[in-house]
Amino acid sequence: MTDFEKKIERGLDATFRMVESKGDDTSPGYREYRRKWAENPKKGIVGDFPIHLDLEGNTNCNLKCFMCFQSFDPPKKEVMDMALFKKAIDEGAKKGLCSIKTMYRGEPLVNPNMVDMIRYAKQNGVIEAMFNTNANLLTDKKARELIDAGLDKIICSVDGCTKEVYESIRIGGNFETVVKNIKNLQKIKKELGLKKPVVRVQMVSTPKNKQQTEEYIKFWSPIADQVAVEDMLDWEGEEEDATPLEEFACAQLWQRLVVLADGDVLPCCRAMLGATEKLEVLGNLKDQTLEEIWRGKHLNALRELHRRGESHRIRMCRLCGIRKQVLIETLAGKRVK
Repeated sequence: MTDFEKKIERGLDATFRMVESKGDDTSPGYREYRRKWAENPKKGIVGDFPIHLDLEGNTNCNLKCFMCFQSFDPPKKEVMDMALFKKAIDEGAKKGLCSIKTMYRGEPLVNPNMVDMIRYAKQNGVIEAMFNTNANLLTDKKARELIDAGLDKIICSVDGCTKEVYESIRIGGNFETVVKNIKNLQKIKKELGLKKPVVRVQMVSTPKNKQQTEEYIKFWSPIADQVAVEDMLDWEGEEEDATPLEEFACAQLWQRLVVLADGDVLPCCRAMLGATEKLEVLGNLKDQTLEEIWRGKHLNALRELHRRGESHRIRMCRLCGIRKQVLIETLAGKRVK
């Protein structure tokens, strides 16, 4: 393994632990997409187009979770114009786009266009269309519409397995409603003889719920197709000035782009400080193509700094909670050196 491959390897799935998984897609197209997802960053393969796009359908949310920027730095309410969404999908359809996530800062089920977005993506060859949701608004009607549109995966953010813990974290949420909605989605799939959408339930591990982790896994494993635990990251950011003893190269620079509701394009999911300060804007989809941005000088310069082990020279990366955790775990001997 080359030094660059080691740097990439350190950062893969940095804050994410899958503890239960069933219902994975085994089709050749899906397997090839996941192969590129894992291998392109290690080999430094850029390609003509990102493998994945995060297309921010809307910025607003129906909850105020204590650890989320929506509770302390909420963004201005915006909804991505369908014409802009279609521009991204139409370009991607011609250039090998594999997957999309139709959200970034907001709750996708608040967006009145969400079902249409999923349907349009699937009709135009996207292999995997998905989004994260708090599932409070996942009504029977909405579940059936999303299934009909072709949704491949739904990632339900549920930070507890008891009412007391869940509702102390997901402020404004209702635990019984969430459990009912997720069970109902699985029931509808079974009635229709379908495996999709794959239902993942995941928690962000915080001081309020980490003591529940094993109980959480036992509670949700019989209900969901996948159960995962994520580490809580700092969205406000604490900048480090020192050059680290170890470095890593972020795979996201070879995998994805984030397109905000206003058309601004970011290089990764951590390119904002809170929900309002954009740390690294590569361009705007309204007046550029995604291929131009993906293969442009700005993003290539960021990739080159990561190749050289100099991500600390990029403010966005110095503030990144993922990078900080990887470096801490590397020095502690928990990751590839």
